[in-house]
Amino acid sequence: MDAVTVRTNDIEHARSEVGRVFCPHRLTPQSGVREVRLRMTSHRVAGVGVVDLDYGRAVRIQPGPLGSFYLVQIPLGGGAVIRHAGRTVTSTPETASVLSPFDASDMHWAEGSPHRIFYADQRALDRELARLLGRPADGPVRFDPGMAMGTPAALAWTRGVDFLATELAQPGGGSLLDHPLVAGRLARALIGKLLLTHQHTWSGLLAAPARHPAPGRLVRRACALIQDHHAETLTVGDVAETLQVSVRTLQDCFRRELATTPTAYLRACRLDAVHRTLRTAGAGASVTAVALAHGFAHLGRFAGEYRARFGEPPSATLRR
Repeated sequence: MDAVTVRTNDIEHARSEVGRVFCPHRLTPQSGVREVRLRMTSHRVAGVGVVDLDYGRAVRIQPGPLGSFYLVQIPLGGGAVIRHAGRTVTSTPETASVLSPFDASDMHWAEGSPHRIFYADQRALDRELARLLGRPADGPVRFDPGMAMGTPAALAWTRGVDFLATELAQPGGGSLLDHPLVAGRLARALIGKLLLTHQHTWSGLLAAPARHPAPGRLVRRACALIQDHHAETLTVGDVAETLQVSVRTLQDCFRRELATTPTAYLRACRLDAVHRTLRTAGAGASVTAVALAHGFAHLGRFAGEYRARFGEPPSATLRR
């Protein structure tokens, strides 16, 4: 994992260090201000990242086109006025600004406006869009520059970003994301949720009905694949990609045939496999080891889901 922490009051040093994390830009404090109070912490992994950035003063920031990444800038207080892609966004904790890689920006951050910034590599975002569509997109992804943060979907996505930030800040060896496969799963989930939550050039196609000529056969193949590989770092995108359909097609077929989702089916398969293993486990078996062996990485969430499905904690099943 890449990590950067910077504290400085020097304007040129601040511009240089922020430029290293993002890209070259002009940084101009408000008239009469001779210093900033920069506080920045940046972490990246698997094509995504979180940057907590506060200039401590009112500043104007003018980057050129980002080139290879997207940014979602969420003020934690104060606000900013962002000019990007021919649009002006007044950004507050209720409205994030979203910068796509293709246009320059002109940003005025007010004093007292710390931001949490989500970073997504363009290649990772393009790959996730292709998984959602079932094919590569034949054009770039351009997001609407203003993102409402109060919707249920946006709030769910923000919780995921906050979880990413918490895990990335853990010391070496103490993070859920130390394993690259686990980090990759979370990165894909956050990018996918962003693509499904916020308006962009491909949103209409993602929202369009996704009918399959043989939904029953597709679901049977998907269920067999999930049952055979549930213990691996499997995602719905992996299943859809293997079956050469889009994620939304797979979800539509599961909803029509089984009245559930592929994610819920995968989770149920893992829980049932853990339950079977715990019922026949010998002396010395560990709930943690069994859960990890069947694809669960978040053990606290696993315990709650297990109790909800079987009416008892996994330790009770093991003791029988």
